[in-house]
Amino acid sequence: MSKPTRFKPVRQGKVWVLNVPGKYSVSGKRERHFHKTQVLALAAATKLKADRELYGNSARTITPSLAEQAVAAASLLEVWGVSLLEAAREVADNRRRAAASCPVNEACDQWIATCDMLRSKTVEGYKYVCKKLVAVFGERLCSSVTGSELQSVLCPNGTSGASAESNVRAAKTWWRFCAKQGWCQVDVFMVEVPKKSNAGEIGFLSVEEAKALLAAAAAHYPAAVPYYAVQLFAGIRREEVARLETKDVSPDGIELGAEITKRGKRRHITPSATLRTWLEAHPFQTLPNWIRVDKACRRLAGWNLVADLLTDPPEPTRGTWPQNALRHSHASYSIAAGKPLESLLFEFGHTGGPTLLKQHYVGRVSKREAIAYFKIAPEGAEIPAFAVA
Repeated sequence: MSKPTRFKPVRQGKVWVLNVPGKYSVSGKRERHFHKTQVLALAAATKLKADRELYGNSARTITPSLAEQAVAAASLLEVWGVSLLEAAREVADNRRRAAASCPVNEACDQWIATCDMLRSKTVEGYKYVCKKLVAVFGERLCSSVTGSELQSVLCPNGTSGASAESNVRAAKTWWRFCAKQGWCQVDVFMVEVPKKSNAGEIGFLSVEEAKALLAAAAAHYPAAVPYYAVQLFAGIRREEVARLETKDVSPDGIELGAEITKRGKRRHITPSATLRTWLEAHPFQTLPNWIRVDKACRRLAGWNLVADLLTDPPEPTRGTWPQNALRHSHASYSIAAGKPLESLLFEFGHTGGPTLLKQHYVGRVSKREAIAYFKIAPEGAEIPAFAVA
């Protein structure tokens, strides 16, 4: 017959150590408990001895029905190689975590409240992700959320790499905050960002998407309309547009000085009939907060991105915004409409040959689509004659 456990504290340096066998510990594994004083260690040992006596007496007086349940439970667990005690501890641990957890909606509110010192753009991104989480999980406890559920919310099929990375980054910060509060386990957050499968492919707008963007700008931020027009119908780079001044743009021509262009070389663009019509209807005026307005217009037109100018933005309907979409659109439709590659090279400010343009833009759209694209006109106006250059 084995000797009963003595639960005798041992002094090690400045602390007292109490060895606890696995069958008496909460974790089910051998533990070492450290106490600052001998009095505290002896009190803990006394409690363990009392628990041992209680468990021993209970085992001697177990009822037949409880014994039958134990045998049945052990039979169910046998295939998994788990003991009845281990299973009971696992259930108790899950129940304990659930009792200490917090609803997802409340957890999001508490997290956002701690972010007031961050940049407004960052906070808006966090709020956007919280809105997605609350829409799906609502009042569910954080401890009940699984990694696969987080994956489906943050990175559903079709999510682009950039958008997914942004969602996951924000949600991971939120999940770590929740884990520190004891509301969930940090290792549950196992979300994989989809890999980009279209490396090297360019994105551009359809005719309807271009119309929607211009219409959203005209309805909400009219000063942004000429900014989009010079990108859609002249292919000027986004960063170059941000440096344009009122004096640089007119229906007669667009002057891109060395201080404006990406490569520091002057370019002059003669507007097409389409662009000239837009600039006559919407004269170019410098827009100081163009970057923020641009995001607001794209969100209002349906694209999925954060816009801090909008307090209650509409739900996205068009997915993520293709990188350099306006410049790519102009090139794709211009080539399909018959614009010489040499002319487009100068207009784009490229220093090499036409190989890159051929690789990315030739054959992307049809001649019919190109005609429809360059026929896009301001409300109440018509393009006098179809011409690309």
